[in-house]
Amino acid sequence: MWSAPALFSALETYTFSRGMPEPPALWRVLAAQVPAWYVWLPLTPWLARLAAREPLSPPRPRPVLVHLAACLGVGALFAGVYAVTTAVFMPMPGRETAWAARWLQVWWGWLPMMGMAYATVLAVASATRASQRARDSERQAAALAVQLAESRLLALQTQLQPHFLFNTLNAIVVLVRERETEEAARMLVLLSDLLRQLLQQGATQEVSLRDEVAVLSRYLELQQLRFADRLRVEWAVEPDALEARVPHLVLQPLAENALRHGIGMRSAAGVLRIRARRRGDALELTVSDDGPGLPPDFDLEAASGIGLSNTRARLSQLYGEAGQLRVANAEGQGTVATVLLPWRSMPGTARVAHG
Repeated sequence: MWSAPALFSALETYTFSRGMPEPPALWRVLAAQVPAWYVWLPLTPWLARLAAREPLSPPRPRPVLVHLAACLGVGALFAGVYAVTTAVFMPMPGRETAWAARWLQVWWGWLPMMGMAYATVLAVASATRASQRARDSERQAAALAVQLAESRLLALQTQLQPHFLFNTLNAIVVLVRERETEEAARMLVLLSDLLRQLLQQGATQEVSLRDEVAVLSRYLELQQLRFADRLRVEWAVEPDALEARVPHLVLQPLAENALRHGIGMRSAAGVLRIRARRRGDALELTVSDDGPGLPPDFDLEAASGIGLSNTRARLSQLYGEAGQLRVANAEGQGTVATVLLPWRSMPGTARVAHG
């Protein structure tokens, strides 16, 4: 950066000296002018630190005096080098003066230019510092946004797991009261396996569809014991979709809704269908039942149940507009809940068998 004013100064001097009776060679002009400008090289970092320690905004007496003294000092050093180099490489016969007088003359003559150079250094240092602060603020804001999103997702997931657990325990209590001890014991074993799987996932927000299906199959085994012969589960999961990323426990609340508001409302046996397939760059998950369908005034946006509201909130946090939940009446009879996600695979996910 400092080479630019050094070269401009030397070229200006060389241009004007062409009208002299004995103009100096270009190399002499460069040797006389450039070294003085390079005095700024080691001083620039120090001046940048000084600008940070003694900011001029808002104006105060102490920073003004400090920078004024620093500017005069740099100008004096510049003048000292300039006086020496010009005396060596561009001597003017018949105009010899004492070194102190020469130095004072150069210092005074170059003072306005030194003031402009000093102000430029302060301006660049201030702009660089402001830009760095802005980048730091953006990074901090981005980090806080990520932490906030993770906290919200964790809170939603923490809300969902006790909800599922309490419902399952209530079903076991009903069996115990009805003295269905074998079924209750089987449900406890399945519940233990299911809790083990949930604990292994921990606070993970996304898992492979294979792992999600394994958890859901354990949950549906529990529900088949509860519903006895009234529940039949049909799976239609494409093999390629098993390694796709899905939110942890995205299917369980939809299946629970289908059992409670669909099959649970029937006196006869019902069918719960789980389907997963790839549609271009999206993964489509559907949970459908053959129950009575949705009430006429159903509004997904206004749904206050934990299952649907939780699922919608998690999809929004994880995928924005790319994650969608739709609930509608199925063709013929029943209800179908559809989840659309961006297609993202998880290579290397452990294969877990499901029932």
